[in-house]
Amino acid sequence: MSNYNIVSVEEENKRLEQGLELTRAYIPDGKVFLAPVDTSRDGLKVLDSAASYWLSQFQASLKNPDSATLIGTDLQDRFPNPPRPGIQLQTQDITKPWPESWKSDFDYVHQSLVLFQARPKLSEVVNSIAELVKPGGWIELTEPQPDDSGSEGPVFTQFINTMRELWTLKGTPKDYASNLEGIIKDAGFVDVKSILLPVGMGAKFKKPELADASAENMVAGAKNIPITVKLIPGGVKSIPAEELEGWTERLEAELKSKGAIFPLRVVYGRKPDA
Repeated sequence: MSNYNIVSVEEENKRLEQGLELTRAYIPDGKVFLAPVDTSRDGLKVLDSAASYWLSQFQASLKNPDSATLIGTDLQDRFPNPPRPGIQLQTQDITKPWPESWKSDFDYVHQSLVLFQARPKLSEVVNSIAELVKPGGWIELTEPQPDDSGSEGPVFTQFINTMRELWTLKGTPKDYASNLEGIIKDAGFVDVKSILLPVGMGAKFKKPELADASAENMVAGAKNIPITVKLIPGGVKSIPAEELEGWTERLEAELKSKGAIFPLRVVYGRKPDA
């Protein structure tokens, strides 16, 4: 699976679905989005780039879901088969041109946890997806923005530093999420809001009954780290090769005992009416 190293499609899909539910705990009113999209409107056309299970959750929030056009895209075909009723799914690389017919065609465009793939073309990639929003419509982007406080445990710190090292190897700035608000504004959007969600993991998750589940979800994603690191000649500086054995187990133990905060930056804005 080029550019998308995962343990298995089944585990990755399960992780993404569970991760969405855990993130909802930190969004007001338990929603799956923050942009003020009018879900009572008929005929909404919505795109979820880097789709997982978000569209089905958004679909459930619609007053008349049968009237909506809901399209999900991802780099690879790891979609549910058959797709969930009322949802269309297709492959799309965010660094490649989008269908010309999709420009200025969507009432709402949503994308999460994928812009590290943009490499040095961050602004270009964001502008490209922003072009798909119709006048009066909304865009919403969610990306990780780990802090540098040094307050987290040593294994989780390795996880964060390794992610950033891998981003840098791809040519993506380690603080790319902090730039999204400016990029959206420069693309001509108005009513732009930028919110940092302090998502807890393990012992720091806001609902104690889900603390272990949140730790296990983080670790399920972290299992992709050793896979990726082993593909890099010479490895990475953040995790020495001799520490890769048992690393995910140590991460899980640390999260369950100490916990960690994994901030997510959410930026949304409206394209001005024509």
